[in-house]
Amino acid sequence: MNAKNSFRRYRALSLLLGGLLLTSCEKDPAKPDPVPDAGSGVMNPGTHGEGELTEEGQRVRYELATKAGHFYRFSCQADTLSGCVVRRLDPETLEPLPISGNYEFSYATWRAAVDETAIVDVGASRPSQAQVGRYTFDFSETEDAEPNTAQDAISKEVPSDFTGVLNAPDDVDVFRFSIPKGRILGVVCGVRVGGPGPQSAIVRADGTVLNTFVYSGSRYGEKALSAENDTGEDLFLRVFSWVGGVGDYHCKTTDDGVDDHPDALPEATVVTVPSTTDVTFWPVGDVDVLAVDLVEGHTYRVNSNGFSFYPSTTVLDAQGTVLAKDIEDPDSLSLIAEFTAPSTARYFLSLRRLQGFGVYVTYYDTEFTYSISDVTP
Repeated sequence: MNAKNSFRRYRALSLLLGGLLLTSCEKDPAKPDPVPDAGSGVMNPGTHGEGELTEEGQRVRYELATKAGHFYRFSCQADTLSGCVVRRLDPETLEPLPISGNYEFSYATWRAAVDETAIVDVGASRPSQAQVGRYTFDFSETEDAEPNTAQDAISKEVPSDFTGVLNAPDDVDVFRFSIPKGRILGVVCGVRVGGPGPQSAIVRADGTVLNTFVYSGSRYGEKALSAENDTGEDLFLRVFSWVGGVGDYHCKTTDDGVDDHPDALPEATVVTVPSTTDVTFWPVGDVDVLAVDLVEGHTYRVNSNGFSFYPSTTVLDAQGTVLAKDIEDPDSLSLIAEFTAPSTARYFLSLRRLQGFGVYVTYYDTEFTYSISDVTP
């Protein structure tokens, strides 16, 4: 081998080693991609499979083919993970899209605004006992199975127990109920999976809102929503999003009978002095009116007899003029209040539930006794 050929071989070997060293310097194995691609390309609806988190803090990204106006759902189910969560990302910035409050879900549901490749990622739930492990996923195109208008509403029996899905923050689901005139429709709708529950409203066919309720606790408690069918026509339940929350919900409805005491003066229940009357408050907005004959200058005491949320008493005269509103003991905010009649006449005691003592609970008493007595010195 002559010197010229040796130099050429040495020069080629040096260049090869230099290139390998340069390549190894450019790739830092200590800094793995924090959001690795799943390696499956753009997925179409109907795709399902398996994934794995191999290190703490890792999130696996998926690209999804979506069309404008269609509803989609991407969900994960933990296998060897303790739990998994799904986030939707902005397709342009890859930043996480806002979520509802502090809640993270094992699924994402949405309505595509344009034809685009949607981006989601999957990570371990927090807190979680296992930050690494396997999971399965499912990508599907869903239907808005619950109509959005009273004209197309799904009819349900009373009582009934049913579920539904809010597919997007602007989705509204409407259900129809036939209940006899004068009867009270009771409803409670709550979230099936941890997170913000739905809002609900009972309305007439013309859109008149009779009552509304926002489910914001982990317990159903009492019937959260109720309304009297005062016209004899069908009533409608609207279920819609609160603070942008979407997902599954669960509703129960009951026929709660007739209102024990009218809400208006002309039909008020007549009571005497002294007397004790059974009263039931329907959970939201119910008003019960009692009529009683009082004597000028006499002082009368009303008592809700241990009712946990003070039923405030508003006193009206025969013309409906308010003489005293939400009377109570100014010193103790006790359940006992007094009123002195300015003249001998018939008065009306309008009762409504008023939160007392600054206490908040998720379950309220509904039935109690209300007493009135003459305590004139």
